[in-house]
Amino acid sequence: MMPWMVAFFGILVIPLGLVHIVLMISQPVLVHSWCALCLLAALIMLPMLPLEVDEVVAMCQHVRQAKKRGDRGGSLWTIFWKGGSGEGCTDEDRAPAIIELPAKPWQVFKASLWGMSFPWTLISATFAGLIVVFLPTWFAVDVESTAADISHLGGALIVTVSVICMGEVVRIGRYLNLLLAAIVGIGPWLFEATTGYAMSCSLLAVVVIAMSIPRGKKTQTYGSWDHYVR
Repeated sequence: MMPWMVAFFGILVIPLGLVHIVLMISQPVLVHSWCALCLLAALIMLPMLPLEVDEVVAMCQHVRQAKKRGDRGGSLWTIFWKGGSGEGCTDEDRAPAIIELPAKPWQVFKASLWGMSFPWTLISATFAGLIVVFLPTWFAVDVESTAADISHLGGALIVTVSVICMGEVVRIGRYLNLLLAAIVGIGPWLFEATTGYAMSCSLLAVVVIAMSIPRGKKTQTYGSWDHYVR
């Protein structure tokens, strides 16, 4: 593994992907409309983020261990550009080669998702966030009102956090949903909103909070990073 390749790809995917998703989320607030193609692009980008974070964490562990062993003369700069030895690493024989895709499409697809798991709690939080996004439409809330903005922004951010935290190395980030759910649950009561709409936001906020507390199943091991998977 060449650390520089992983690092550069991580820079392309993680910060730029987050910027794209944030811009998409801001559309109903800034222009009071959705862009279908922008939504599609964001949906494609979203699952790439946790998978790439997993790669970046593995790369950082490799560089640290290689420097500790004294690979490449202990030069961090040289290790970054040329990589270190595989000493102490565990061979991964479960992953089918990409050339086997025509013969084993399902196995190759499953291997491409290693590092992510899909606990029912986070799936439920994701669906609850989606419902929050559509509540202003269902309750005929003015799209330019603050109450609608809270649902559009809060719901979309809950979806984003829930999907990203399906990546096991960043699972701890699900606690951010507690803050987002609190804003969604309390915010509509403070602005012009019908009782039904505000009650619906509050109930869904409770669901998100309840679904974001359990960690969910952990399917892989991550070396020294296991301490942070909680």
